Amino acid sequence: MIFHTYGNKNNKAVLLIHTLFTSAAFFAPVTDLLAKEFFVIIPTLSGHHDRSLYRSTEDEIRQISEFLTANDIPSLYAIAGFSLGGNIAYRYFCEHSETVEKAIIDSAPLFHFPRLIQNHFQKSYAKCLRRIKSGKYDVEKELNHYFNGMGKYQKEIAPTVSFESLENLVASCYRTTVYNLPAAQRKKVIFLYGTKDAARLCKPRLKNYSVLSVKGYGHCGFYRENPAEWAKKFLLP
Repeated sequence: MIFHTYGNKNNKAVLLIHTLFTSAAFFAPVTDLLAKEFFVIIPTLSGHHDRSLYRSTEDEIRQISEFLTANDIPSLYAIAGFSLGGNIAYRYFCEHSETVEKAIIDSAPLFHFPRLIQNHFQKSYAKCLRRIKSGKYDVEKELNHYFNGMGKYQKEIAPTVSFESLENLVASCYRTTVYNLPAAQRKKVIFLYGTKDAARLCKPRLKNYSVLSVKGYGHCGFYRENPAEWAKKFLLP
């Protein structure tokens, strides 16, 4: 994991976690805007940069916790995560809710599928990875087909991800737990799904939480198409 920071460390801290097959650059459209108000922390997840392996959600949370401790950051104003990053952000919040003021979980596939279905996704995504690593296919087009139109954002990172990382990433996406938090802690969390996003199908698991539906958008679509508006609505005072 590689950490990038922006803004004044004396300000309240905001932690942003990117999607599968992207990097900290996913947040480039809002970094300067948020850094005017916050100390912005954006990791590039393990497995998404050279010579690194993605192991598990738990390992990513461990690294985040160690970074915050080492940098004397005892609390977060907000944690926000998208897709895979949303799963990690949600798990981090559930384990540290007393030190986080709010969590924005966008397009997170909070599923817990049987092993058979997980294996289906594993084989499907591995096929995609083999194709884009071969150099014989249009990388963005292939990724769009498998990942809900995210190819524009994934095309630089996806070819560098190892098959070992991919196996563990699938587990982080499709073998998750929804926690029965106290009502006061649940009120700190906002889940966001576009009405055209396949990840919205996990919403029945979130019946005790606040879930916003954004009409007409796909996976991470509100942020992708209106990043500044997203930041102003969910993070900026």
